[in-house]
Amino acid sequence: MGSDERSTPRSMIGRVTAVLGTFTAEEPMLGVNDIARRTGLAKSVTSRILAELVAADFLERTDRGLRVGIRLFELGELAQRSKELRQLALAAMADLRQATGMTVQLSVLKGADQIYVEILRGRDPDMVIRSRVGGRVPAYATAGGKAVLAHASDDLVDLAIPVVFQALGPGTVPDEVSLRRQLEAVRTDGYAHEIEESNPGVECIACPIVRADGTPIAAISASGPAGRIDMVRIAPAVRMAALGLNRRIRANPAFSTL
Repeated sequence: MGSDERSTPRSMIGRVTAVLGTFTAEEPMLGVNDIARRTGLAKSVTSRILAELVAADFLERTDRGLRVGIRLFELGELAQRSKELRQLALAAMADLRQATGMTVQLSVLKGADQIYVEILRGRDPDMVIRSRVGGRVPAYATAGGKAVLAHASDDLVDLAIPVVFQALGPGTVPDEVSLRRQLEAVRTDGYAHEIEESNPGVECIACPIVRADGTPIAAISASGPAGRIDMVRIAPAVRMAALGLNRRIRANPAFSTL
């Protein structure tokens, strides 16, 4: 086997990973034959995978071959921003979990979805929360999403409003009118309150993390079992955590463009 050849990956994820892994800073442009040879995949299989990656903007075709597309660039930018934000927020998240015993989450808005950057699980072993780091949930169905949308531009809010509101839990907001009413309440109250919208049996309080100009970067939230405690009572703690993060962001110019 040559130095640039590899064992043939069998799973679809493995094949896609192998295809994308052939691109390097030294060789950012490759042809189909090069990729097939380096991955050990048949040319017909390689061509199908490449066509799907091009269609999804993970790769793009040029006159000289294929190269990394805009979608991978966007994901890379998101990953770097998320890493920096996570490092900034982790101590505040740990303090909030210690003070409340709740599951604490940090999330960012991407398109119509809220993406979880970090999750610190709470002390209740019986509470099941579907969220995971890197997971997506429709922003309209989460307290974190609504905390961000309440302070976002009209364009971002419009993008996050679906044609059909899918019920993720028994309390999921049912329509645009109700959602916009909730966003107005977030602006008035200073926090978003979700009851069994993204998860059955889960209640959540979230506050936005914002830049100096008031535009949102992310949301910090605390989740607990619905109906077992008065979650509104922990809203001040969540809000204090968000305000502390806001001050740190404003004191650090590197975060002004996050």
